[in-house]
Amino acid sequence: MLKRKNVNLTPGVLALPSTPGFGNGFKLIMDKATKNLIESVLSLPTMTFNETAVSTFIKWYAAGLDLDVSEDMAGNVIVNYSGGSKSGITFSAHMDHPGFEIIQAKGMDGTAALWGRVDVKFFSGSKVIVHTADGPCKATIGKLLTGKSSNGKPCFQIKAKSEMSKGDFGHYDIPYIKFSDDRISALAADNLMGVSSILELMTRLVAKKAKVNVTGFFTRAEEAGFLGAFAAMESESVSKKNPLIVMECSSAPGGKVDIGGGPVIRSGDAQSSYNPEVEAWLIASANMVLKKNKKFKHQRALLKGGRCEACVYISEEYLVGGIALPLGNYHNHGPKSYAPEYISANDYSDMILLMEELAKSPMPKDFLKSKVDPIWKNYHKLKKKLIESK
Repeated sequence: MLKRKNVNLTPGVLALPSTPGFGNGFKLIMDKATKNLIESVLSLPTMTFNETAVSTFIKWYAAGLDLDVSEDMAGNVIVNYSGGSKSGITFSAHMDHPGFEIIQAKGMDGTAALWGRVDVKFFSGSKVIVHTADGPCKATIGKLLTGKSSNGKPCFQIKAKSEMSKGDFGHYDIPYIKFSDDRISALAADNLMGVSSILELMTRLVAKKAKVNVTGFFTRAEEAGFLGAFAAMESESVSKKNPLIVMECSSAPGGKVDIGGGPVIRSGDAQSSYNPEVEAWLIASANMVLKKNKKFKHQRALLKGGRCEACVYISEEYLVGGIALPLGNYHNHGPKSYAPEYISANDYSDMILLMEELAKSPMPKDFLKSKVDPIWKNYHKLKKKLIESK
């Protein structure tokens, strides 16, 4: 159990250096503390199997809120807010993003293995950053090494401006984060925006001393085939008792949803449909938020542009639902070349409102059945007429 006392991380106190572009025409859509938290999380380097910067920040931030923090056997991070409620909810987000690892190195020349669903034609010739023991250095990806692979992943030549070592990792040379009007552009919105949203929710619960139970579950190596999620199921480090809401960023074009149209309640993904009872509860909760805030937006869609961790949890009969931010330039695939991912700041703010509603209004037992009860009453009212008219 990790605890860190006397760290003031309540809303409004995080002081961070300015980001290039921050404040240049940026409209005050969200408060300063929320923007600072987003900037903190999205400025962390991450890649499959190299999530240490993100997991360390999560543990530090959560301990500063005086929350219980632990890790499972795979390094997935579990944060618990216990407010005394008998029931609870788990929000989950993965900590990694596509990137590459150095599998061979000699001085400034080496071989890089590409992890994640990335367009090979964009990667070859790209400008990248390599994170070494001496700090980040710039590099250029060379040609695809035909016939060579590492763990089934394609390999490329790489030439850096500093010495590299086997085990170093890297990513596209794209600004970590930039704010402009309603748009938040980032190297790794997928899925560091999900990480940020859960920490934002925890911050609000602590500030309000909310009488709810919420678990934040942060997984590793999602981009390598949901490895962290499988480890969590195997070690039973994620509860089957409570609804499990998988937070994601998902391709807006792939799901035919609108960036700026609100967070998406997912019916499923490219592989699976999710739990219908959880989905019905998510929809009802969104409608409750709308009653309180007429400007609140949300969408509902299958989002079949890809798969997410929810598809493996549902196969093991977890109470799974999904909420996603509509994403532009999924996995840094721009129209013609690699580019920053981007989401709507308003979508993010509305997603936090929905998460708060879910946390304070746990899913009732037999919720889906209760939604059908009025239709049953109508049946019994008209049953005699139905039979007589046959």
